[in-house]
Amino acid sequence: MSVAFRIAWRELRGGLRGFYVFLTCLALGVAAIAAVGSVRQSIEDGLQANGAVLLGGDARLRLTYRFADEAERAWIADNALVASEHVEFRSMVVSEKTGQTERALTQVKAVDSLYPIYGTVEIQPPLPLEDALAGDQVLLGQLLADRLGIVPGDTVRLGRKDFSVSALIQSLPDDASGGFSFGPPTLVRTAALEGSQLLAPGTLFETDYLLQLPAGTDLAALRADAQQAFANTGMRWRDKRNAAPGMTEFVDRIGAFLVLVGLAGMAVGGVGVSSAVRTYLDRKTSVIATLKTLGAETRTIFTAYLVQIAVLSAGGILLGLVLGAAAPLVFGPLVEAQLPVPANFGIKPGPLAEAALYGALTALIFTLWPLSRTGQIRAAALFRDASGPVRGLPSARISAVLLMLVALLVAAAATFSGIPQLTLWAFGGIVVALMFLVAAAAAARVASRALARTRAVRGRMSLRLALGAVGGPQYDDLDFSVKP
Repeated sequence: MSVAFRIAWRELRGGLRGFYVFLTCLALGVAAIAAVGSVRQSIEDGLQANGAVLLGGDARLRLTYRFADEAERAWIADNALVASEHVEFRSMVVSEKTGQTERALTQVKAVDSLYPIYGTVEIQPPLPLEDALAGDQVLLGQLLADRLGIVPGDTVRLGRKDFSVSALIQSLPDDASGGFSFGPPTLVRTAALEGSQLLAPGTLFETDYLLQLPAGTDLAALRADAQQAFANTGMRWRDKRNAAPGMTEFVDRIGAFLVLVGLAGMAVGGVGVSSAVRTYLDRKTSVIATLKTLGAETRTIFTAYLVQIAVLSAGGILLGLVLGAAAPLVFGPLVEAQLPVPANFGIKPGPLAEAALYGALTALIFTLWPLSRTGQIRAAALFRDASGPVRGLPSARISAVLLMLVALLVAAAATFSGIPQLTLWAFGGIVVALMFLVAAAAAARVASRALARTRAVRGRMSLRLALGAVGGPQYDDLDFSVKP
């Protein structure tokens, strides 16, 4: 091993010539996976840290088409420090201006004086929420107001009652937890809806009870207790551990998909990695032959170049990790501005370790085959014209190691992505794509050799040499003499 390390060190002192493609492919692949994983982890951390704000409370009880009865209210009072009740339903907003009547669908949220328990409602012009919702006043979403041409001070009708628009909603703290909405929001006090006939018997609405719980409350145990107490009432539970499940699932799916795309890109880049290593070793044929004449064993030479490739791979992976960690920090504010939920951007060790694992496995998979060819170079290569590229399949031992590494890479991707079925399909697609690339390369070589033999290129020395070079070493029978 000491001899192998010494040879590797002397080779590395020669510089990185021939390895720039290798380092670029490896670094960009690792950087892409690290950046995507870091962004996904940042969003998930933001959802976890701000779960109570996104939900509107530590926990939420939802009832359909009814309000809580006495037993349910008693349970809420026994377990919660504060409980805010609000009602959601869809309705039409009617605006009459300049003799024209305009209507638009809206998602009405009728709240009490405790709303919101967490977070703040951002409105324009900025007013205290108590003043903005005092009496028969409502807040309209900015999009809804723009659609109807409404400004603060105008009058709109909800149901059978007129309301004055006091301000326009810029954002609601619990918007992300509400799921799919049929229209822009309208915020109003529940008491102000009296006389509008919007909550009359038979109307469709959902009632939410947002709970502020004592510190240290066991949410899992409290959920089990609520489900047992109200097993047949249609009550639905959600807490801050999964405040916005739709957003969480979306982020997970998109993140996993982009990681798989990054792996596919890394696999294609692995072709460049393999080509760079093969070209480098082809130039080292005389060096390897000389080492063998001096008594170096095949395993010593293999280890020496494996150590050299491992050091360069570590450098490429490290460069990729730096780029992948820096990208979310640099572009994080721009990404967060486009997200409906907060994100905690920073250095995420988990995604970086995952990207490093992918990079190391990819580097090994695509360099072991070229490295295995060092054993096919003989010392006699110094004494005859046999210094061309060495070709052939790897040994049974190397092939077994390659298969294990591929299986480990697929297993890691399936585990970390959380969608093993999609991972297997993606792996199959990558294999098929690589097979097409190999077939296309073989077809290009065959076509080039065939074209080099045609009468159409006779007398065109440069073109025939180029076609022969593309076709590979099997052009020795070509006649390169110039015909008059």
